[in-house]
Amino acid sequence: MPVNNTFRYTLRVPTGAGSATTMNIPIDMTFQLVDQGETIERQFIDVEKADSINPIIDYEKTRFIARGVGNSVPANSVTYNCYLWNNAIDNYYNFPPVDSPTFYGDVGYTNDDLTFRKNSFIKSFLRLDFYDSPVVTDQNLVSFIIIQPNIRQSDILLNSQVIPAVNKALSFELKNPLNNNENFGEGFFIYHYKDEVDTQIPKDLFMRASFNNAKTGKRTNLMTAPFDINTPIYIDDLQNQLHTKYTLKRANTGYFYELDTAQFNVDVAFNSYIIKLYEIVVA
Repeated sequence: MPVNNTFRYTLRVPTGAGSATTMNIPIDMTFQLVDQGETIERQFIDVEKADSINPIIDYEKTRFIARGVGNSVPANSVTYNCYLWNNAIDNYYNFPPVDSPTFYGDVGYTNDDLTFRKNSFIKSFLRLDFYDSPVVTDQNLVSFIIIQPNIRQSDILLNSQVIPAVNKALSFELKNPLNNNENFGEGFFIYHYKDEVDTQIPKDLFMRASFNNAKTGKRTNLMTAPFDINTPIYIDDLQNQLHTKYTLKRANTGYFYELDTAQFNVDVAFNSYIIKLYEIVVA
């Protein structure tokens, strides 16, 4: 609220002969800025105007294709192998001594589940969650991919029977569907915001996986290294074994992603990635 200050002045009129004395007192005594309009416009109005307008965010996503490490050729395939824990023998199914993924028959599936594509089989899935940081306490979920099992031509035996559940590996092989429309490509691509990836600024994502078994209703969280009774993993060290690193890149020929082959669970063979995922077991 403005304050009305009132001042009293005493004016002495000179005595003696002389002409009348005149004093002009302006009515408006307020302070006025002179030649400051440009400064106000630039330092205040424009700044406040910019702050009041929400930034423009490009939510358009683009498709990133798997690319072999150190080359510009798309990867032939990306395969996720799952190794689940066998409580009866306190070890992973088929690992060691044989480095083979768990079989569907090991975790409750029957031949009929596969032959007739029952819901217990087709509604199971591998879920890949992608985060912006490997720190569990300080990360945001960016996207996720659902990969469902399927029966491939290679799973059909010579007698037209489907491969037995005890012989079908809990493995998800993904190939580029653009090369062959019969390829199972769900999960081969990663979709991400294209404005976050530049030719000089790649984007790292950190994947955490889980297998959801519709036969048993059990969700199994997976990690990147196998549990070893001789060198057990403790809960405080588990964070370092949860994530698989992906790097999104942009080149003149398009958008690609690569996996860090220095990670224990990532192998490369014939320009194909193999990612090994192990059931979480801690001491």
